[in-house]
Amino acid sequence: MNNLPISPLLSEIVSTVASSSNVVLQADPGAGKSTAVPLAVLLSDWFQSEQNADKKIIMLEPRRLAVRSIARYLAKQLGEKVGERVGYQVRNEKVVSEKTRLEIVTEGILTRRLQSDPELGDVALVIFDEFHERSIHADLALTLCLDSQSALNEELKMLVMSATIDTEAVSKFLDGAPVIRSEGRAYPVATHYLPQTLPSNAKFKWDVLPLLKGSVMQALQQSEKDMLVFLAGQGEIKQTQQALQESLNENEFSVLPLYGGLKPEQQDQAIQPDPQGRRKIVLTTNIAETSLTIEGIDCVVDSGFARKLFYDVNSGMSRLQIQRISAASAEQRKGRAGRLYAGVCYRLWSESQQAQLSPFEVEEILVTDLSDLCLELAQWGVQDVKSLRWLTEPPAAHFQQAQQLLAQLDLLNDKGQITRLGEQAMTFACSPRLAKLLLADKKTQSEQITRLACDVAALLSERDVLQDRDSGADLTIRVLALQAYRQDRNRAKRDYPILISAMEQALLNSRNWQRQLGLNGKTEEYDSAFLQNEVGKLVAQAFPDRVALQRKGGHRYLLANGRGATLEESDPLSRESCLAVANIDGQAREGRVFLAAPLDKNEIETLFAGHIDEGAVYQYDEARNEVIGSVQRRYQALVLAEERLQEKDEAALQQCLLETVKAKKLSLLPWNETNQAWLNRVRWLASQDGASEKGLPDFSDVWLLDNLEEWLGPYLAGVGSVKALKKIDLLPILQAQLPYEMQQALEQEAPKYYVAPSGKKVAVRYAVGQNPTVSVQLQELFGELASPRLAWGSVPLTFELLSPARRPIQVTSDLENFWKSSYFEVAKEMRGRYPKHRWPEEPLLEKAGRSIKPRN
Repeated sequence: MNNLPISPLLSEIVSTVASSSNVVLQADPGAGKSTAVPLAVLLSDWFQSEQNADKKIIMLEPRRLAVRSIARYLAKQLGEKVGERVGYQVRNEKVVSEKTRLEIVTEGILTRRLQSDPELGDVALVIFDEFHERSIHADLALTLCLDSQSALNEELKMLVMSATIDTEAVSKFLDGAPVIRSEGRAYPVATHYLPQTLPSNAKFKWDVLPLLKGSVMQALQQSEKDMLVFLAGQGEIKQTQQALQESLNENEFSVLPLYGGLKPEQQDQAIQPDPQGRRKIVLTTNIAETSLTIEGIDCVVDSGFARKLFYDVNSGMSRLQIQRISAASAEQRKGRAGRLYAGVCYRLWSESQQAQLSPFEVEEILVTDLSDLCLELAQWGVQDVKSLRWLTEPPAAHFQQAQQLLAQLDLLNDKGQITRLGEQAMTFACSPRLAKLLLADKKTQSEQITRLACDVAALLSERDVLQDRDSGADLTIRVLALQAYRQDRNRAKRDYPILISAMEQALLNSRNWQRQLGLNGKTEEYDSAFLQNEVGKLVAQAFPDRVALQRKGGHRYLLANGRGATLEESDPLSRESCLAVANIDGQAREGRVFLAAPLDKNEIETLFAGHIDEGAVYQYDEARNEVIGSVQRRYQALVLAEERLQEKDEAALQQCLLETVKAKKLSLLPWNETNQAWLNRVRWLASQDGASEKGLPDFSDVWLLDNLEEWLGPYLAGVGSVKALKKIDLLPILQAQLPYEMQQALEQEAPKYYVAPSGKKVAVRYAVGQNPTVSVQLQELFGELASPRLAWGSVPLTFELLSPARRPIQVTSDLENFWKSSYFEVAKEMRGRYPKHRWPEEPLLEKAGRSIKPRN
């Protein structure tokens, strides 16, 4: 390890760690920070000193694959087995011993230790590796460690390591921690781009896969070693693997997947050299961007996409989105081709798109569900997220919604403090929802129900165990598949399209939770009737906001949280009138249901007895075009029972009318030419300079909506229906909103009529952004010297001059100039067309009136 780029800095790093509370290390990819630094600190005099004799080093890694890989590598460097001086712990797997001094863990493991021992009395140093990934667990662990360091354990030290991060910001956050920088081993990597732009909404199978396959084939001609192909997710990996295996000789090439859901031995197969000496093409997600060194790679093909989970605070749900990676992530991926040799990188985007990539990935804490973090903080004794220091503060709206959900799950009380049930939930390595499922009615339920709860929670904690899209969304089928797999694996694989890695992990999770709940290891058999009755009730308790009732249309549902949900029309589950939805995407209008279970509608009354509301409700029925009053029993947004009201509360009905008028953007009001013309006048005058200073409201639709209760509310007395609403006279109601002096100003500065010299009254047309206009026969204007001016003299009246046939012959806002110039051309032409009508040489001396010449 002495030939690593970071090797000359190791003594400086160790001495800085020994003398400082916190240190920031920025090291380029390939420098050796993940392997050389922890080993150097482990073997240092400082760590071997008496003050640290009984202490450990904890190193955090964002991914389980990296944890195992680094632990094995470091143990090998010491000539030991994993579990001696170097050990590791991930969920459901712990390889440590009394000898272990350096423990590599995933970030959530450290949080659990902090909760059980806030001082971390047996820890000398916490190393945050690959901190630039900014997972929510890393941010939380850093905040809690800093809180512990400042209040409980001043001797605790932290080392934050990253390849691409704003080191100055991290240093400032850690009270001016010293920064050490190291360059990586920079083997040159030639970069190739697409000549044309690939749209972000490109379909993988039709648009991306052909380009990807072509790039791989081209790269195999130029490269002599192994290849790493970055893809958005497991589905894209499977499609690419099939396409490449159909085109490549399996005796020469091995096409291998690499993602988090694979078994450790399958992941090792992708990382280690091929035993048959074949060239490897490793198809991976962003799991291989950092920490992990895959030997033999000199070529990278990058699709440029990643699958990310985004939280929608409006729906309280998350959705998976495929999106473009950041520039920093693209550089990390490219760097994989130059770790050990000069390499080449093929990017499936254009150079112009490269310039448009965001510099860094968005911090996970800003775009994820905060219920885990919220419960962790409540156990830490914190109800206000602002009371702790954060490198990136969690969004207040997300945190508030998380508190509401946890209160609904009975894990927090109304003050935001953790309840006894919440403390029990924290003992399970799973989300708060699944912990609630495991603990649901623990005192009263049977052992069989508890086993079922463990199975259901296990299935929901992993990816879908059935990989065929035709399997539908019914969670009870997954429970039957789990039961079948537990009894006879080979037969179960014939009967169900089982995803083995997910199923194995689900079995392991269920077994661990059953043991934690004090159950023996006996196998339980469930029949379909039992599952139909119980699975939905368990899911409903964990997802109380996602209980759903069927809407008209069969496959569409309304969730308790007010959002819409939809199933495939062919899904047998769409015949159920009530569902408990466990897995759904967070689409804006109607999320697609991925996993759900049938639920008897009557069970809602039992499960949520304390949350059922009953009262009078007034709603606008669009089909009948009337406001309907009824007594409803509701669970959140769901109507469980409804009975028509015989006697209506006038105030409540009128409030509903107001809300309906607002929702319908004023369209239910009786607009006509008269009141619309008045509105146009007011709106036009209000748009002129100086009108606002004179106190004239603009009467725009926005103003009318914002002030609806003030101007319309007092006039709804006795108005008990939409039909009656249509009969009110809007004009005096609107006019009453103008003070007397403003009404007078309106008549003067934006008059309804123009009175021609002939005495004829002509309606003036008003529109915001245009000059007021009148259409009048030219002869009616003889003697009118100039265009009258409106809006306090600032705007001339525009005349649309009409022929005897009342067709426009000229438009002018400068009548004075018209008489002096244009009139004579107009008159000359009109004399030929209308010889019996008046076209005098001196129009200003002519008497205004009829256009036809008088008889002699």
